[in-house]
Amino acid sequence: MKPLRLLSLILTWMLCAGVGADSLLVVKPRETELTRAFVDALQDNYPKRDVQVALLERDPYPGDAALVVTMGLEALEWRLRQNAPTPTIAVYVTRDQMAEQDLLSHIQVLLASPRPERQLLLAQLLFPRLQDVGMLYSPSQRRQLEDWQRAARQAGLTLHPGEVTQPLALLRTLSDLLDRSDVLLGMDDPEIYNASTLKPLLLASYSRNRVLIGPSAPFIAAGSLSTTYSTPRDMADSVYLVQQMQWQPGAVRYPQRFSVLSNAQVARSLGLAMPEDEQLQQTIQTREGNAP
Repeated sequence: MKPLRLLSLILTWMLCAGVGADSLLVVKPRETELTRAFVDALQDNYPKRDVQVALLERDPYPGDAALVVTMGLEALEWRLRQNAPTPTIAVYVTRDQMAEQDLLSHIQVLLASPRPERQLLLAQLLFPRLQDVGMLYSPSQRRQLEDWQRAARQAGLTLHPGEVTQPLALLRTLSDLLDRSDVLLGMDDPEIYNASTLKPLLLASYSRNRVLIGPSAPFIAAGSLSTTYSTPRDMADSVYLVQQMQWQPGAVRYPQRFSVLSNAQVARSLGLAMPEDEQLQQTIQTREGNAP
């Protein structure tokens, strides 16, 4: 075989394989500030590895990568259609999106949703005398509600669920719930928390001197009081930590690393003396570390 022909075949094979044995392949749906920040943080955690990045629209292939990291539900669904058994950690998938997913043994998930135990502990730190917590949910999220009820029992709190079976019943269900609750906790439920419902939910809650904790960081600017969440750096650090553990086939986890974000303006308007976010994060992390 001529040298030029051989070189051409080698280059073609390398392009098809995509990445080398020590490589880490990140598959993301699109180029955004968040995806760039996550990849940068991931590269910091793997300085001796070649971190490759591929856009989902180009239909990449895992090749000989040692690890694949997918970002978002679309990328996870793409990975589930692949035959390659490469270990894969899926990030930026919410708890409500996992209801229809059957994971393969070589895939684990790091959820973007706040951990229920963590959110409840945050609520207790903000309101030390807290006893009753309210939670709205749609029928499609009954399974997720079970996780919150279990976490509330462990925290010594009473969780009052309010099922919203139709949009017109939202505010009526909320009103009944606020009669029995000291704080409203939001779960990842797009049927309850979305652009059209958030303002009336917040107005109704604050008119009764009740606050909303959660459901995620984007809702803080809109008027939610506080939440735990994972920054791109937190998520990248959590990926690294998961890879150091024994592989658990099909595991669905919450990130070990997290931050706290609060709305100081809401706190002032309600006359609440709030600890600094960094202090709240450190206290929660310490208590989680000491938990049995």
